[in-house]
Amino acid sequence: MGKIAELYEERSAIRSDLFAGRRPRRVPVYASFSLEAACGFAGISLMEAHYDLGLAEKAHERVCELFYSDSFPSGNLRYPPVYQLLGAKNWILASNGAVQHPEIETMLVEDYDEFIARPYDTIVEKFLPRVCTALDTDPISRGIAFAKAFQTYCEQKAAHFGIIGRLSKKYGYTPGIIAGPQTEAPFDFVADQLRGFKAVLMDCRRMPEKVDAAARAILPFMIKLAVPEDGPGAGIQAFIPLHLAPYMRQKQFEELWWPSFEELVAEIDRSGVGTTIFAENDWTRFLPYLERLPRSVVVWAEDGDQERYAATVGREHAFGGFFDPTITLARSKEECIDAAKRMCDACMGSGHFYFTFNRGVMDAASVDIGKLQAVLEWLRDNAVY
Repeated sequence: MGKIAELYEERSAIRSDLFAGRRPRRVPVYASFSLEAACGFAGISLMEAHYDLGLAEKAHERVCELFYSDSFPSGNLRYPPVYQLLGAKNWILASNGAVQHPEIETMLVEDYDEFIARPYDTIVEKFLPRVCTALDTDPISRGIAFAKAFQTYCEQKAAHFGIIGRLSKKYGYTPGIIAGPQTEAPFDFVADQLRGFKAVLMDCRRMPEKVDAAARAILPFMIKLAVPEDGPGAGIQAFIPLHLAPYMRQKQFEELWWPSFEELVAEIDRSGVGTTIFAENDWTRFLPYLERLPRSVVVWAEDGDQERYAATVGREHAFGGFFDPTITLARSKEECIDAAKRMCDACMGSGHFYFTFNRGVMDAASVDIGKLQAVLEWLRDNAVY
């Protein structure tokens, strides 16, 4: 058996143990870099990489060459050619190639009742033409524009996953904590894509019953997004980035945010698919709620009390995150490794801990390559159960 095959076998074993609730031989290491950062490390134009997938592959491979990881360490969730074909206002391509998500208000207050009664039809007939200029036209032209965008999306997605497949085979990677479709918490979809954060928080005070009804109306579609069309498979982990909850009052969270999300995760679990949730910001005060989720849920934490995570969520769920890679710019190599050691001391006792960053690295200039390499390699060699 060659070295790459041996690496793959080892990585498969520790991932299987982690997801099955068993103590793996060592802590899995899942590094996370965006295409923006990958292009920075490779000296490739981000704008050009969006349209030349050969360049994108070179950028992703540069990350594979530089940093240790047990899973494919680089990714891209946004395909700008699709947004440009649609004339999208909610995803904007900046002059440097970065994709930005401006605050928008797609759904007006007076649209709530129609959306609650007919969510899919209202999105297609009213909201998409508002947010995509290419769809704000007659039905035939709208259909042609949408068909072109969808074809481009399928081509971009297939090419992106082709890159992942080729590089994973070359470097012996197994899937990481995200290995499936992405969806959203129903409340976050209403806030993020329809009303905007500011408006939805005002709605929570003025018309909470309609906010709750809107989240429940979109729930079936969020479930559908999470389950692969060809059915569940071994190791599938849908991804849900969690946005608004840390900015809400406890009562609002309990009554308006949590119920539809809990139902979403329960339905995904019943379908045979796991869920990886990214707990954006600090979710420490919500740990009693996260504990209630099915054991198929993996928690990726941006911030929070690591020891409390280990003592609560970590009893049944795989969890990780917390480590801020930008500290490599301000601290010595030894201090960076010490930060990783302290995190392992706080979290490994649960037996369900994996290592990843507190968020994906978005900018190559935000980390020191040598120090981050040292941290990842120390974890590979020393974070052993």
